[in-house]
Amino acid sequence: MPVARYALQYAVQLAQLLGSGWSASGCGSSTFAVLDGPGIELGVSTTSPIRSRAEVRVQIRSRGDLVWRRRTDFDGQVSGTIGDPAAVADAIRTEILPAWKKLVTELEARTVQTRSTVREFAALAAEVVGGASVTYGSRPGVADIRWNGGHAVLWAGDDGHISSPSIEITSAHGAAAVLALLRTAAGLVQDPARFSVSDIGSAAARLLGDGWSAEPWEWHDGACIEHRDDVGGGYNLAVQDGHLYVSANLRDESRTVLTDVSTSDSLETLGASAAAIVRRIHDDH
Repeated sequence: MPVARYALQYAVQLAQLLGSGWSASGCGSSTFAVLDGPGIELGVSTTSPIRSRAEVRVQIRSRGDLVWRRRTDFDGQVSGTIGDPAAVADAIRTEILPAWKKLVTELEARTVQTRSTVREFAALAAEVVGGASVTYGSRPGVADIRWNGGHAVLWAGDDGHISSPSIEITSAHGAAAVLALLRTAAGLVQDPARFSVSDIGSAAARLLGDGWSAEPWEWHDGACIEHRDDVGGGYNLAVQDGHLYVSANLRDESRTVLTDVSTSDSLETLGASAAAIVRRIHDDH
């Protein structure tokens, strides 16, 4: 092969050596080009001026559809010279591709987990606040939640925690509930190992926001969650057969069991689940 005179020409040579499924494209620069392969994208960088012994670096470029976990044991990079593209192509084939295949398997699993985490959290936050809308962008693990009174961008991290780099509150409605959920999801709330059902009721009332309160039962084995504008029409939080449930006073005898919780959950998580059920029943009536 003739010695390449710029990065794109060199990337084309690499694509030809690597075979079917590989292609090259330019980026308006004589010293940088992109090499595309099956499920992988590589950046090709050269020094200037370009001569036969000029150094070339080929490095994996992160994929936007994957949560790119920071790794110190793999940088996905090989180097060589302009005059010897065959050696670099061989290094791509023997060094980069096997490592990439192993890494992408991990990244795909992490992406599914991260996307699931943010979707579960956003759905719970929307239900607690009431009337919220949630949209998801092309980047995994990111959601946009808007409600009557505010807007927040949600990010799911590698550790399973939720953070929000952007919160805009235009009125107080719903803000306390979302912020309390964010504090819990970010791991900032440290709850005692043991708490009563009335404690869970109080946590739910805090999340429900202004006007809501929880009156503990005599032995703290239950609570009545009530809004100040609906005296006597509150919601009982109690336990039956080892399961937490919510029932509405003055309506019917039906009970809604908190099926998505366990004894290992934090106080705020249990409170959020109870608050979501109360909110749903309250809005339906």
